[in-house]
Amino acid sequence: FNAVRPHIAIFGSKDYQQLQVVRRMVKDLNYDIEIHEHPIVREPDGLALSSRNAYLNGEERRAALSLSRSLRTAEYLVRQGETRASVIVDAVSTELEKERLVRVEYVTLCDAVSLQEIDRLQGAALLALAVRIGKTRLIDNVILAV
Repeated sequence: FNAVRPHIAIFGSKDYQQLQVVRRMVKDLNYDIEIHEHPIVREPDGLALSSRNAYLNGEERRAALSLSRSLRTAEYLVRQGETRASVIVDAVSTELEKERLVRVEYVTLCDAVSLQEIDRLQGAALLALAVRIGKTRLIDNVILAV
């Protein structure tokens, strides 16, 4: 930012944690930069676009669809009134673990601004996950709100 001096910077929400860190840095350092969030772009089958997807073979690509399925599971639970983080995280983890090729690194539900883990959904929260499929590390997320 110091070298380029942009007025606007656009960051994708796929790496939501990075986006929030940049927002906080801009605020703390009093930069005159507008940070814009670009939504996650997905393939028609739900897989988030990523250059890392090219490393997946056909079987791994099919297993990777468990990420978007697990996020939809979380959205469904919240629509049904579930607010307990432990229940949501467990359901997402269970959905991911149905795929034998998926190794879960983390599934977390945290405040959408501070990124602090939460026990109960109140307002907007980030459900973020990271998995390994073969040698490829994939991330995905969704904002859940009550």
